Amino acid sequence: MAAIARKASERNDDKRMELTEHLGELRTRIIRSLWYLVFASIVAYQFFGPLYGMLYKPLDREMRSLNHQRIQKEIHRQAEGAKGHLAADVLIVPHATHDPPTREEFNRLADSLAWFRDHPVATPLMSIVFRNFHEPFMVRLTISCVCGFIIALPMMVYELALFITPALTLTERKPLKKLVPLSVVLLIFGVLVAYCTMFYAMGWFLGYLDDFPQPAVLMQDPNDYVLFFVKMMAAFGIAFQLPVVLMGLAFAGIVSSRWLLKNWRVGFLVAFLGGLFTPANDPMSWALMVIPLLFLYAVSILLVKWVEKQKTRQSPTAGT
Repeated sequence: MAAIARKASERNDDKRMELTEHLGELRTRIIRSLWYLVFASIVAYQFFGPLYGMLYKPLDREMRSLNHQRIQKEIHRQAEGAKGHLAADVLIVPHATHDPPTREEFNRLADSLAWFRDHPVATPLMSIVFRNFHEPFMVRLTISCVCGFIIALPMMVYELALFITPALTLTERKPLKKLVPLSVVLLIFGVLVAYCTMFYAMGWFLGYLDDFPQPAVLMQDPNDYVLFFVKMMAAFGIAFQLPVVLMGLAFAGIVSSRWLLKNWRVGFLVAFLGGLFTPANDPMSWALMVIPLLFLYAVSILLVKWVEKQKTRQSPTAGT
């Protein structure tokens, strides 16, 4: 009995040691991933100017366009009530051609100054605004961390794969080697599509300013804008993982290409819901989410067929 108890105790110690080793490796992988994130965030912090300029460009383009349109509308409105040389889109202040100036030249200059005083051009300018003294630093820190996470994501996924791989068989490791790079590529592609979508989303949202009493202007909080941008990138990045998910399910034997073809309505439903839960919720953003998802669903069917062929070749009965 004592020997049996001793052997059982040794087996428990071995299991405890094995669990401790796994936890130690997990801690190492997490620490390395955090270092990747910190280093990438520091690099992004140093290049904040170009990064923020890239993120701010969709909003900046629409604000500049609306500012120009409103100023031109106001100039035309005021010019309609002016007379003579004052009824011009661009008011040219007259210059004297005589020395001393003639009475007519002096009166023209006086009329111009009086018109400027009585008809100031309203410029309902739109811009970003900080509500607290610490917000400029917090916005820079937030953008640096988000961009750092995107830069470090491939290495973090690699560390996760290295932690999971020892627990898998040789057959199970092969799909992982293909799914991880594909997942990273699709994530980057989703982020790029989200960036292009922001140009249309900003134009759609700011178009509603004209529905309110004028001048209705935008004083944008940069932190809110950045958070909205991050949500858009996350939504597109996650949605574009559809082929990876379906390929993983195919490797697990849960779905097949025949099932995906037969239930093609599921693809339309997934694409529709993906567009519906887009943070922007404008028609163009919805279309830019739905159309790529439908395309990715069709591509996923081909990828699942390829997975099925690979499984057939690796099957023990394939050579018999």
